[in-house]
Amino acid sequence: MPEVLVLGSGGALPSAKRDNTYLAVRGESSVLLIDCAGSPIQRLRQMGVDPTSLRALIVTHHHPDHIYGVPILILGMWLLGRQDDLEVYGPLKAVASVASLLEVVDATDWPALFGTVFHAIPLIERTLVLETEDFRVYSSPVAHMVACVALRIEHKASGAVMVYSSDTEPCDALVRLGAGADLLLHEATGNFQGHSSPRQAGEMAQAMNAKRLVLVHLSNNGADGDEELWQREAREAYAGPVSIAHDLERFEF
Repeated sequence: MPEVLVLGSGGALPSAKRDNTYLAVRGESSVLLIDCAGSPIQRLRQMGVDPTSLRALIVTHHHPDHIYGVPILILGMWLLGRQDDLEVYGPLKAVASVASLLEVVDATDWPALFGTVFHAIPLIERTLVLETEDFRVYSSPVAHMVACVALRIEHKASGAVMVYSSDTEPCDALVRLGAGADLLLHEATGNFQGHSSPRQAGEMAQAMNAKRLVLVHLSNNGADGDEELWQREAREAYAGPVSIAHDLERFEF
């Protein structure tokens, strides 16, 4: 079965327990990285993924907690001997920011570095981002403070669907993208501009008829202190099962 690997589950300010939120999605033949924070090579290895096997990186937006790990990811894969190009997808500003980070560290001067190929995702609902042997990936723009996309990942063999909200306020575009999702990973930073509270995440899960809700992008003063409170708030609005994500946790879909 396909699975989501939670490499980090915290908000922009990480805690002692939670790195910034970023994910890997693994199928039978391909692995996708969604956003890139922390120490991606270490985290992938901890979860049994060969970092050189990554098919693509999708960056949902250009805020620092979602992209700052890219240079060390590229360095690590280069040192491990990767030769295949890495495809990088994201909104125009996000991929431009990633390219700028690599320029800052003079990555193009590293001898025999594999290629990095950038693809700008248009901010149009249900855009087909990429297709692998295992997955079809679609995106829709959501309501954050900068251009940001949520992702719908469909497993081709089983038809199972995983949806990741990225950073967003509640919005109709996400409900449409996530309709009938088997697994929804939704941010629960709090009721702030460009973000969602646990209850709002529950409302979104209920609206899209998702089968399971997992809360991610969690703030220091929230789920780290009282996970049951965070879950209870989501359950007030959503009738299905609710989980709090933890770093290095796996969810099948």
